[in-house]
Amino acid sequence: MTATPSPPRPGTPGLIDRYLGPDATATDGLRVGVASLGGLLLGLMTVPAPFAERLLLALLTAELCAGLIVALNHAGKTWIHRPAHRQPRLLLFVALQTIPLTIFIGLFREQDLSLLASAIALLVIGAAAVLLAPTTWQRPVGFVALLGTLFALQHFHTQAPAGAWFLPLLYTRTFLAHLPSPRPD
Repeated sequence: MTATPSPPRPGTPGLIDRYLGPDATATDGLRVGVASLGGLLLGLMTVPAPFAERLLLALLTAELCAGLIVALNHAGKTWIHRPAHRQPRLLLFVALQTIPLTIFIGLFREQDLSLLASAIALLVIGAAAVLLAPTTWQRPVGFVALLGTLFALQHFHTQAPAGAWFLPLLYTRTFLAHLPSPRPD
Protein backbone atom coordinates (compact mmCIF):
# COMPACT_ATOMS: atom_id res chain seq x y z
CA MET A 1 0.00 0.00 0.00
CA THR A 2 1.35 3.41 -0.91
CA ALA A 3 2.19 5.53 2.13
CA THR A 4 1.49 8.83 0.41
CA PRO A 5 -1.06 9.36 -2.37
CA SER A 6 -0.36 11.39 -5.49
CA PRO A 7 -1.27 15.09 -5.28
CA PRO A 8 -4.69 16.06 -6.67
CA ARG A 9 -4.87 17.47 -10.19
CA PRO A 10 -5.46 21.21 -10.61
CA GLY A 11 -8.91 22.62 -11.35
CA THR A 12 -12.20 20.75 -11.42
CA PRO A 13 -10.62 17.27 -11.77
CA GLY A 14 -8.82 18.05 -8.50
CA LEU A 15 -12.18 18.35 -6.72
CA ILE A 16 -13.02 14.82 -7.80
CA ASP A 17 -9.53 13.69 -6.73
CA ARG A 18 -10.10 15.20 -3.28
CA TYR A 19 -13.29 13.16 -2.88
CA LEU A 20 -12.32 9.83 -4.45
CA GLY A 21 -8.59 10.03 -3.81
CA PRO A 22 -6.09 11.14 -6.47
CA ASP A 23 -5.15 7.57 -7.36
CA ALA A 24 -8.76 6.41 -7.93
CA THR A 25 -9.49 4.42 -11.04
CA ALA A 26 -12.47 4.78 -13.35
CA THR A 27 -13.90 1.64 -11.73
CA ASP A 28 -13.66 3.32 -8.31
CA GLY A 29 -15.57 6.29 -9.70
CA LEU A 30 -18.21 3.98 -11.18
CA ARG A 31 -18.65 2.16 -7.85
CA VAL A 32 -19.10 5.47 -6.04
CA GLY A 33 -21.60 6.64 -8.67
CA VAL A 34 -23.66 3.46 -8.38
CA ALA A 35 -23.61 3.68 -4.57
CA SER A 36 -24.66 7.31 -4.77
CA LEU A 37 -27.55 6.46 -7.09
CA GLY A 38 -28.61 3.67 -4.75
CA GLY A 39 -28.54 6.11 -1.84
CA LEU A 40 -30.66 8.60 -3.76
CA LEU A 41 -33.28 5.94 -4.48
CA LEU A 42 -33.20 4.65 -0.90
CA GLY A 43 -33.77 8.14 0.48
CA LEU A 44 -36.50 9.03 -1.99
CA MET A 45 -38.49 5.83 -1.88
CA THR A 46 -38.45 4.46 1.67
CA VAL A 47 -39.65 7.26 3.94
CA PRO A 48 -43.20 8.59 3.77
CA ALA A 49 -42.66 12.34 3.99
CA PRO A 50 -43.16 15.47 1.91
CA PHE A 51 -41.05 15.52 -1.26
CA ALA A 52 -38.68 18.24 -0.01
CA GLU A 53 -37.83 16.21 3.09
CA ARG A 54 -37.40 13.02 1.08
CA LEU A 55 -35.12 14.89 -1.33
CA LEU A 56 -32.97 16.13 1.55
CA LEU A 57 -32.83 12.61 2.97
CA ALA A 58 -31.94 11.27 -0.49
CA LEU A 59 -29.03 13.70 -0.80
CA LEU A 60 -27.76 12.81 2.68
CA THR A 61 -28.09 9.11 1.92
CA ALA A 62 -26.36 9.43 -1.44
CA GLU A 63 -23.40 11.09 0.29
CA LEU A 64 -23.36 8.41 3.02
CA CYS A 65 -23.36 5.59 0.47
CA ALA A 66 -20.77 7.26 -1.75
CA GLY A 67 -18.59 8.06 1.26
CA LEU A 68 -18.82 4.46 2.45
CA ILE A 69 -17.55 3.16 -0.89
CA VAL A 70 -14.83 5.85 -1.12
CA ALA A 71 -13.56 4.92 2.35
CA LEU A 72 -13.46 1.24 1.38
CA ASN A 73 -11.53 1.81 -1.88
CA HIS A 74 -7.75 1.71 -1.78
CA ALA A 75 -7.33 5.21 -3.27
CA GLY A 76 -9.92 6.75 -0.96
CA LYS A 77 -8.55 5.06 2.16
CA THR A 78 -5.01 6.20 1.30
CA TRP A 79 -6.23 9.76 0.69
CA ILE A 80 -8.29 9.90 3.90
CA HIS A 81 -5.36 8.66 5.98
CA ARG A 82 -2.54 10.59 4.30
CA PRO A 83 0.10 11.45 6.90
CA ALA A 84 -0.11 15.26 7.06
CA HIS A 85 -2.67 16.41 9.66
CA ARG A 86 -4.37 12.98 9.76
CA GLN A 87 -5.75 13.22 13.29
CA PRO A 88 -7.35 16.69 12.98
CA ARG A 89 -8.99 15.66 9.67
CA LEU A 90 -10.51 12.55 11.25
CA LEU A 91 -11.74 14.52 14.27
CA LEU A 92 -13.30 17.09 11.94
CA PHE A 93 -14.98 14.26 10.02
CA VAL A 94 -16.50 12.92 13.25
CA ALA A 95 -17.67 16.40 14.22
CA LEU A 96 -19.27 16.88 10.80
CA GLN A 97 -21.25 13.65 11.22
CA THR A 98 -23.40 15.48 13.76
CA ILE A 99 -24.92 17.47 10.87
CA PRO A 100 -26.65 14.54 9.12
CA LEU A 101 -27.57 13.12 12.55
CA THR A 102 -29.23 16.40 13.53
CA ILE A 103 -31.03 16.78 10.20
CA PHE A 104 -32.30 13.20 10.22
CA ILE A 105 -33.47 13.25 13.84
CA GLY A 106 -34.93 16.74 13.44
CA LEU A 107 -36.97 15.82 10.37
CA PHE A 108 -37.80 12.16 10.80
CA ARG A 109 -37.70 11.50 14.54
CA GLU A 110 -39.83 14.48 15.60
CA GLN A 111 -36.87 16.45 17.00
CA ASP A 112 -36.23 13.87 19.74
CA LEU A 113 -33.47 15.67 21.68
CA SER A 114 -32.86 12.64 23.87
CA LEU A 115 -32.19 10.51 20.78
CA LEU A 116 -29.99 13.24 19.30
CA ALA A 117 -27.91 13.51 22.49
CA SER A 118 -27.55 9.73 22.67
CA ALA A 119 -26.68 9.43 18.98
CA ILE A 120 -23.99 12.11 19.22
CA ALA A 121 -22.57 10.71 22.48
CA LEU A 122 -22.41 7.22 20.97
CA LEU A 123 -20.76 8.63 17.84
CA VAL A 124 -18.05 10.34 19.89
CA ILE A 125 -17.47 7.33 22.17
CA GLY A 126 -17.30 4.88 19.24
CA ALA A 127 -15.03 7.15 17.21
CA ALA A 128 -12.70 7.65 20.18
CA ALA A 129 -12.53 3.89 20.70
CA VAL A 130 -11.62 3.28 17.05
CA LEU A 131 -9.06 6.10 16.87
CA LEU A 132 -7.37 5.12 20.13
CA ALA A 133 -7.14 1.42 19.23
CA PRO A 134 -3.93 0.07 17.66
CA THR A 135 -4.15 -0.16 13.86
CA THR A 136 -4.62 -3.95 13.84
CA TRP A 137 -7.52 -3.64 16.29
CA GLN A 138 -9.34 -0.68 14.72
CA ARG A 139 -11.69 -2.72 12.54
CA PRO A 140 -12.74 -5.15 15.31
CA VAL A 141 -13.15 -2.24 17.72
CA GLY A 142 -15.18 -0.40 15.07
CA PHE A 143 -17.42 -3.44 14.67
CA VAL A 144 -17.97 -3.69 18.43
CA ALA A 145 -18.63 0.07 18.56
CA LEU A 146 -21.19 -0.31 15.76
CA LEU A 147 -22.97 -3.20 17.49
CA GLY A 148 -22.91 -1.44 20.86
CA THR A 149 -24.25 1.76 19.36
CA LEU A 150 -27.05 0.00 17.52
CA PHE A 151 -27.94 -2.00 20.65
CA ALA A 152 -28.03 1.13 22.81
CA LEU A 153 -30.18 3.03 20.32
CA GLN A 154 -32.56 0.08 19.93
CA HIS A 155 -32.77 -0.58 23.65
CA PHE A 156 -33.18 2.98 24.94
CA HIS A 157 -35.05 4.67 22.07
CA THR A 158 -38.04 3.65 20.00
CA GLN A 159 -37.21 3.42 16.33
CA ALA A 160 -39.79 4.17 13.69
CA PRO A 161 -39.66 1.63 10.84
CA ALA A 162 -39.38 4.30 8.14
CA GLY A 163 -35.76 5.32 7.78
CA ALA A 164 -34.57 2.77 10.33
CA TRP A 165 -31.61 2.11 8.01
CA PHE A 166 -30.19 5.68 8.23
CA LEU A 167 -28.41 5.57 11.60
CA PRO A 168 -26.85 2.11 11.03
CA LEU A 169 -25.59 3.33 7.64
CA LEU A 170 -24.04 6.46 9.17
CA TYR A 171 -22.35 4.54 11.98
CA THR A 172 -21.12 1.80 9.62
CA ARG A 173 -19.51 4.36 7.35
CA THR A 174 -17.89 6.10 10.31
CA PHE A 175 -16.76 3.18 12.50
CA LEU A 176 -15.96 0.52 9.90
CA ALA A 177 -14.99 2.37 6.73
CA HIS A 178 -13.73 5.90 7.37
CA LEU A 179 -11.92 5.86 10.72
CA PRO A 180 -9.88 2.61 10.69
CA SER A 181 -6.38 3.12 9.29
CA PRO A 182 -5.41 1.30 6.09
CA ARG A 183 -3.63 -1.98 6.65
CA PRO A 184 -1.14 -3.58 4.28
CA ASP A 185 -2.94 -6.93 4.57
